[in-house]
Amino acid sequence: MPSDLELAAHIAVAAALGALLGLERERRGQVAGMRTHALVAVGAAIFTIAGAYGFESLDRGPSGDPMRVAAQVASGIGFIGAGAILREGAAVRGLTTAAGLWAAAAIGLAAGAGLLATAAIGTGLILVLLVGLGRARVRVLDRLGGGMRIVTVDYEQGHGTLAPVLDRLRGAGAQVHDLTIEDAGDTRRRSVSLTVRTARPEELDAAVAELVALDEVHDATVRPAPS
Repeated sequence: MPSDLELAAHIAVAAALGALLGLERERRGQVAGMRTHALVAVGAAIFTIAGAYGFESLDRGPSGDPMRVAAQVASGIGFIGAGAILREGAAVRGLTTAAGLWAAAAIGLAAGAGLLATAAIGTGLILVLLVGLGRARVRVLDRLGGGMRIVTVDYEQGHGTLAPVLDRLRGAGAQVHDLTIEDAGDTRRRSVSLTVRTARPEELDAAVAELVALDEVHDATVRPAPS
């Protein structure tokens, strides 16, 4: 059996390669990004290690192969993870949570198989992916092109404003991922919040500045989306 340091290196490489694949997907506007891919890669690595090196006290035979335990847990937890994925309008939420559940199952299996160091290393790496990578990915995506922004437009209803807003944002190279509309009580004012991905943030800023010039628009702002 490899040493704990070697096993840690295996898991870390899996996380790095998974995050790299997720970065490419996230740049192209796909909902499964860096953290989701990294978590799945880490979970798969831990499942493999637990199946290969865990349960040392058990005899491996045709009717008692512990690898079957890892296989059943890996497939079974997928049903729970699927329940965490929700579609809200144009947005899909819960993919990272589902991947985290799958990775947590791998941690539990490793601990149950007696690979306590592997379980501890995997838990620490998962926490780093969930917290640290969530912040770092915003900067990385901004540098490479593909960062998320929140565009908010407040305007007077009755002028057919939403269609021109969408046209200008798309003309600036922005992809709209989510849209919410709120009306201000008894007034005719409306606030539209759009989550967009853009590889050309300067053009997006210019487009939002042009929206302010419309007579019916009271305000238009753009800000980075929370990680």
